[in-house]
Amino acid sequence: MMMIMTTMTVDGAIQLNRVKAPFWIRGAVLVAMIFSFGQAWSQKTSTVRGKVFSKQSVDHSSHDHSAEEGRAEENWEALPGAYVVWKSTGQGTATDSHGFFRLQGKVGDTLVASFIGLERAELPFIGQDFVEIPLGEGFQLSEAEVVAKGPTTSVSLLDPLVVQTLGRNELCRAACCNLSEAFETNAAVDASFTDAVTGTKQIRMLGLDGKYTQIMFDNMPGARGLNILQGMKFIPGEWVDQIHIGKGAGSVTLGHESMTGQINVALRNADLKEKLIINGFLNRAGRYEINTVSSHKVSRKWKSALLTHGEWSDRINDRNGDGFQDNALSKDLVLRSNWKYVGDRGLRGEYAVTVISQDKSAGQLPLFDAGSEGLWMADQRVDRVVASAKTGYVFPNEEGRSLGSQIMLGNHNQELQFGPNRGYIAEQTFARANVLYQRPTGRGDDLVWGVTGKLDRYGETVPREIGFPVADSMLTLETNRIEREEITTGAFMEWNVKRERWDMVLGLRSDVHNTFGVFVSPRLNARWSITDAMTVKLAAGRGWRTSVPLAEFAGVWASNRTWAFPNANAEDGFRGLNPEESWNMGLNLLTKFALGYRDASFSLDGYRVDFANRVFVDLDTPGEARVRQGESQSRSIQAEFWWDWTKRMDVTVAYRFVDARSDYGDFAGLRQDPFVAQHRGFVTVAHGTKPDDKGRQWRSDVTFQVTGPQRLPMTAVEGNPVAYHRPDYAPTFVTGNIQVSRNFGEGKQIYVGVENVTNYRQADPIIAPGAQPGSLDAADNPSFDASIVYAPIFGRNVYAGVRWAFGR
Repeated sequence: MMMIMTTMTVDGAIQLNRVKAPFWIRGAVLVAMIFSFGQAWSQKTSTVRGKVFSKQSVDHSSHDHSAEEGRAEENWEALPGAYVVWKSTGQGTATDSHGFFRLQGKVGDTLVASFIGLERAELPFIGQDFVEIPLGEGFQLSEAEVVAKGPTTSVSLLDPLVVQTLGRNELCRAACCNLSEAFETNAAVDASFTDAVTGTKQIRMLGLDGKYTQIMFDNMPGARGLNILQGMKFIPGEWVDQIHIGKGAGSVTLGHESMTGQINVALRNADLKEKLIINGFLNRAGRYEINTVSSHKVSRKWKSALLTHGEWSDRINDRNGDGFQDNALSKDLVLRSNWKYVGDRGLRGEYAVTVISQDKSAGQLPLFDAGSEGLWMADQRVDRVVASAKTGYVFPNEEGRSLGSQIMLGNHNQELQFGPNRGYIAEQTFARANVLYQRPTGRGDDLVWGVTGKLDRYGETVPREIGFPVADSMLTLETNRIEREEITTGAFMEWNVKRERWDMVLGLRSDVHNTFGVFVSPRLNARWSITDAMTVKLAAGRGWRTSVPLAEFAGVWASNRTWAFPNANAEDGFRGLNPEESWNMGLNLLTKFALGYRDASFSLDGYRVDFANRVFVDLDTPGEARVRQGESQSRSIQAEFWWDWTKRMDVTVAYRFVDARSDYGDFAGLRQDPFVAQHRGFVTVAHGTKPDDKGRQWRSDVTFQVTGPQRLPMTAVEGNPVAYHRPDYAPTFVTGNIQVSRNFGEGKQIYVGVENVTNYRQADPIIAPGAQPGSLDAADNPSFDASIVYAPIFGRNVYAGVRWAFGR
């Protein structure tokens, strides 16, 4: 993959990041060797280092400022495989996979850069340490094609934000049926099941639930509110162009809800080069999918794209014999229409409508209608519609000055039925408007400021007969309907300071909530290049959000636990819960170097998240789900090494340590959070054969993860029958995925694979399933619990699929 060195303006366009400082030099693979290598090379005054660029079409998927569209359609990308020689001798080299080169030379000579199909460039050498050489467009040779090999994930040495980019090649390395499954080959994000019945997946970053990670689709709010868990499932992998994973609080221009990081999913849109892409998928569990992406040119200024997703699963599986369906039966339909406008005078626009319909059914066998014959069932119905508009304007003849706006409107309805008499009906109406203005301030700096308005209206209904019975001093719910309206207005400013060896992004935003008042969120992201190949990044910031526990802790519904709130009768609809507030601080070391004449990189980062108030669910009392709030903290360290081991094989090895703790009220100090493995190891190997002249190639990808012990909710307590006791800690286990694919040219691929190749399954994932003769039925047993899940349920799963592009 080419390493793109770009910046994003307020209108969402990408332009060349004209950094004058040196970029990369060869480093060392071990941290102890890094400094000695950098010091030795910096003494070679006769060496010239540089980078070669070429002009490419624009890519609007960058993670930076989010008022999309509006800048001229051009972009500069690094150019691997270009030849750079001395004019006097003809001796030289080729640029590496990131467009960099290094040569020994004498002052007074001339550098000559060339590439097939591009005009060559000459640059006098007057002793510069680093040079940038752009190559313009020349005549194109259709017979010549250059294929650049590089990492399928990338992190910039120059961006002050710690953002890892996953490209299409990375997404194709696993089944990646939907976004919640797209992180199987990534060490920064964990994916796990919420329960043993519904099959719902959630992500974690820095040891904390995905609700603390701000998830965006095309820089617009994505999975949040009632959609926080299901939102990522509604985005099929074939719709995704890139995923940008940012650690730390991130940019204030995107809002105040980022507490552990930001994930921006850049969806395929009307800029699609292909006329039609079709993806079909099936697996052993009886899941079938069909996804399409098509592009259409409507007029000179308008073009559109239609994205469709259909999924159905109709096979009953009970591989562990507990009397419950291992995976939910489902019917999903998702449609997205995207329209893009490109005006003649700097006006750009992108507009989209997304419609979602889902029916899901799971629970006790045989599967009948919910609640029939006393069976414990879990049925879900979701209907959602979202409309968004992004408009940008670039001021003519004023480089870097632009104005942009984002508007989103939507409605989300869901109906959930659990067991014969437990239900949850909820709806959310939401709206958001964001206006941004950007202008340069001199010396290459940029200043962005803007205003935000946000509305969320919730309505939640539960059957009156179940209420929320709980002992002690907590109150019970006397009404079956809770409503609340949140109106938040805010203003922000962000200053991007750019210097030769360092960059800094200073941000400040202030928001006013109609119930809780004023919140101030300062944020800082900074970069310092120690050497040309090694960068240190610092991130610090504050975030806050309000919680919707009944939707966010959906796994608890897969049990007969009763809910407890600090004040279930609160008139404001928050049930006595205050906003969640946290500080995030982190340090990242990144270096790129050569190991055995092959490209390699190493990163080491440490983050701490401290909550002044965090809302979480306490499951340590069997039969009860007590929603608590209070202090909490997370500490994480991650090391990751990538190496282009051979010409056709690369390997990634990573290790992460996480310590997440919360105040449970009745223990001294903070208690370790459940379902969070303190130790996790990760290794992935990718191999590809040499492509032939038509681009045909075999690829194989192998990923293994080692998950260390996890604390589990307490079950071995007084009063709980011994048959319902479970260990306090889950054992260490290993899972792995293998995929083999055959490429038949650009955009044409078939693939087969195995998920959970080790066939590891959690033993007895459901407490009191009622499957034994003479036992109490699950629907009537207060100890029934399918929410204590730490590992896969289904076991080994074989899948196959096809991706095919037409009309490129």
